[in-house]
Amino acid sequence: MSIKRYIMPAILVVFSIAMLIGDQDTRAAKAAFFGKSIFFPFVSSLKTIESNRSLSEDNFILRDRLTQSTLQNLALQNQLREYTGVATISFNTEDTEFELAEVIGYSGQFQERNLIVNKGMAHNIAPGSAVISGNGIVGKIISVTETYSIILPFSNPRFQVPVMVPRTGVQGILQSDVAGIISMNMVKLGSEIATGDTIVSSNLSRLFPKGYPVGTINRIKESSDNLFLSAEISPFTLVENLEHVFILKERKNYGS
Repeated sequence: MSIKRYIMPAILVVFSIAMLIGDQDTRAAKAAFFGKSIFFPFVSSLKTIESNRSLSEDNFILRDRLTQSTLQNLALQNQLREYTGVATISFNTEDTEFELAEVIGYSGQFQERNLIVNKGMAHNIAPGSAVISGNGIVGKIISVTETYSIILPFSNPRFQVPVMVPRTGVQGILQSDVAGIISMNMVKLGSEIATGDTIVSSNLSRLFPKGYPVGTINRIKESSDNLFLSAEISPFTLVENLEHVFILKERKNYGS
């Protein structure tokens, strides 16, 4: 049997006997001593514990409020990003509606991966719809479910679209290779293009509105058969950094 259970009663008995010994003045002196040396520190410790408990509760409440404020500020910042993105769309939207969508995932290998966004048939999104960002073209919708869609981006080698140099009207085809290099290909040898030229969507495109930004030329080389030029492009939109995109809901064709 453990003796720990008897320690406290024994202490109380010893303490009671000690208080009974002596005259009234002696007992008063003992009471004052025990009050200062035992009871006061004990009561003070209880008050400290209670105070610490109260402070912990206050800290919890403050942390909770701070977390709520942080989340609210984050939501406002995300809304501001969305509104800023809408404001940067640089073409006439009178004949076009668009749906703001958030990028929620990827599918496929890195250089051949597609984007997954959080809008689908429930938002009247259809396969074949053009997708843009505030800076330039992104790609097209290739698959739609009720709640999400898959985008084939221009960085995927399976994507092609007619583009042109607005300065001279020179036409070409925007393509990406498996190494992730974006190029304007099938440009006739001798065509008037130069490093630094801006590339935009062509009037031949039935996907994007004519003249929407694509990128700039940073290098020009001849094809292996010496019949065409190939212009390496620095795109205005970095697909891997996208948070939101705009899916165009076409009211009428942009071109034939």
